[in-house]
Amino acid sequence: MHPFSRWLLAASASLLVAAAATSAMAQSTPVQKPGAKPVRSIPYVSITGDDGKQRHYETNAIPLLFNRACFGWRMYLGGPNRVVSLKEVLTTSQPAEQVIAGPETEVSADKTKATTRMFETVQDGVLQRSWCIIPGDPPGTYTYEITIDGEPRGEFVFCAIEVPDQNPDTDPRELSCPNKFNAVERAQPHGRKAS
Repeated sequence: MHPFSRWLLAASASLLVAAAATSAMAQSTPVQKPGAKPVRSIPYVSITGDDGKQRHYETNAIPLLFNRACFGWRMYLGGPNRVVSLKEVLTTSQPAEQVIAGPETEVSADKTKATTRMFETVQDGVLQRSWCIIPGDPPGTYTYEITIDGEPRGEFVFCAIEVPDQNPDTDPRELSCPNKFNAVERAQPHGRKAS
């Protein structure tokens, strides 16, 4: 074999190995897109206005706007897309007048606790669930305890607040709530230098 051909073959093989290693590293290390919001675990509320448009808020203050306000949680789990076993326990500080639940949900006799067991899909590392407010939903504290694949993974505490005039322009961030959370953006901590 000609020396130039051997050199070309060796160089090509080296480039192929380097490309494969770079590709494998790129697949295992997620890269944050510039300008993209970091993925976080949050409570959220959405409200449908008279114009039919939804406004979204990262908060746990739920205005009891019947058939307009929805609330939920989003939990970042990471990893590949997959199906997980979810156990979600909702406890309310007051009983609900009515409960709409499927066969996967067991409701306590006093209507203050609902336990849901189901399989859910983690998509792009995120699992989320939501519900909408209906007449008869009580004001007070709503606590969701989340267990995934048998492991306790988090708790979301919401505050449901009556809105007597049912104004769809209500901003949940302006409501008074004893355990209020409004999401804030924080700078990522800088890595520490080894000492």
